[in-house]
Amino acid sequence: MRQTITIDSQTKLGELVTYFPAITARLNELHIDYCCQGDRSLQTAIEEAGLNPDFIAEVKTAYNNYIARPNKEIPVSDLTDEELIDLILDTHHLSERALWKELDKQVNLILLVHYEHGKELLLKMHRSFSELKMELEEHFAKEEQELLPAMLKADKTPEDRAAIRSLIEELEGEHDVAGLIIKRLMKETDDFTPPEYACSTMKAVYQKLHELADDIFLHIAKENSVLFKRY
Repeated sequence: MRQTITIDSQTKLGELVTYFPAITARLNELHIDYCCQGDRSLQTAIEEAGLNPDFIAEVKTAYNNYIARPNKEIPVSDLTDEELIDLILDTHHLSERALWKELDKQVNLILLVHYEHGKELLLKMHRSFSELKMELEEHFAKEEQELLPAMLKADKTPEDRAAIRSLIEELEGEHDVAGLIIKRLMKETDDFTPPEYACSTMKAVYQKLHELADDIFLHIAKENSVLFKRY
């Protein structure tokens, strides 16, 4: 199985983060969407972002340094369906649930404590987070109760595969919705930059929202660009 890729201007963003997950922090920093728009090439992405073509060389250098590490991750594309599903459940579903459970109390707390300091910001942030949490809860239920068990079923019939593809189309649409909510949240929070009046709890909320957003983006990329494409 292929363990590495050759990076050039036509490398797809979804493939890039599949083989080089460490690049996601840099892509997030530049607001390059690699999850819901993972089929775009690097060339298209940097043109749309207004970046210098030298960015491709930067990515190549970073990737070469990454693959030289002895402890680099196995590309998710090399995992079986069972292994990839276990990874998604154990790594992303568990951590994201823990984060939004913790954030649920803290976002409401800072809304009350700092209401007079930043009413407009805090109300927007509270609503966006609440929408994101609701979307994720319902989305995870569909994946865990319907899609993933169907994918793990042995001896799938053509009808089984057709049902899986239909559900994937629905879930990809939900990925788009989650992505749009996160982008709105990023705009509302100035890329998760706490305001001057922020207390330690508010600063922690911003950091955890940032962590949640980054994990969701990588989570979606693994599903859209690898697992879902197998069907």
